[in-house]
Amino acid sequence: MYRLTRFGLINLEHYNQVDVIGSGSTPTSYYPLPEGGALDNFGSQQKNVGTVERMISRRLCGATAAETEQLFLQFLALRGTRNRLYRETKAGRIHWQYARLVEVAAQRSYEQTKFGNGIMQDIDLRFVTQESHWRGSLGGTWYFDSGEYFDTGLSFDSGQSFDLVSSPAAIVVSTSEDIGRATIRALRINVEAGSAAITSITISRTGGESLTFSGTIASGDVLIIDTGTMQVTNDGLDAYDDLTLSPTADLAAWFSLVAGDNDITITFTGGGTGSTIDFSYYEVWY
Repeated sequence: MYRLTRFGLINLEHYNQVDVIGSGSTPTSYYPLPEGGALDNFGSQQKNVGTVERMISRRLCGATAAETEQLFLQFLALRGTRNRLYRETKAGRIHWQYARLVEVAAQRSYEQTKFGNGIMQDIDLRFVTQESHWRGSLGGTWYFDSGEYFDTGLSFDSGQSFDLVSSPAAIVVSTSEDIGRATIRALRINVEAGSAAITSITISRTGGESLTFSGTIASGDVLIIDTGTMQVTNDGLDAYDDLTLSPTADLAAWFSLVAGDNDITITFTGGGTGSTIDFSYYEVWY
């Protein structure tokens, strides 16, 4: 259970708060069989929703009619913008996801205006979110210029970094597994070559996906694989064509981390000393 509290820097907490907090509709795909029934094209794979609409209702109430009007105009000015939509759970956790405010709806009540001295105005805000899950704690390095706010529960030294001493390297990336956690599909993998270049690197999760980079990471350079934005850069240059994907049944995911311990094997050639691999991601919630 949660309530929506903020859109970007704009407070959403006003009177008579009503929030639509459902999951959205899950896509289905069936192949009708000649003898009747149908084949589920997704099999046993848990599917995620696409975009989710979230409606919220609020009663704006200022000290004066002019102040209420300013609150109303503030939301009108945000129509069409994309920003972070925040929620607060019953336990006090702060989560967020990207959303666009697509509609501001309101009706002017003559009786409410007359007897309320114009200081109250009901308003409905309709958001469309592009993500099926809410982002929670950051498991990775964060920076001051990354667009974060200081009250969202981030902590320094929260990354999962591993030394690539020899190939194959077996590591365990651990994520929280309490109830309500979802599979992480948007993560950033950084591979930094140490005293020697790295070639033919493959990153595989036991029971999951595999990524193979066929290019060369020069000594001191960094390969960045961003599975959320689906971008690959090597020393800051586009290297998408050098990446080969071996996804699971859920073709929407390049690479994912399930709740709990993830056994990952990295094979590579070269690297010398000082080579590392880092995983950065947000814990995600339903």
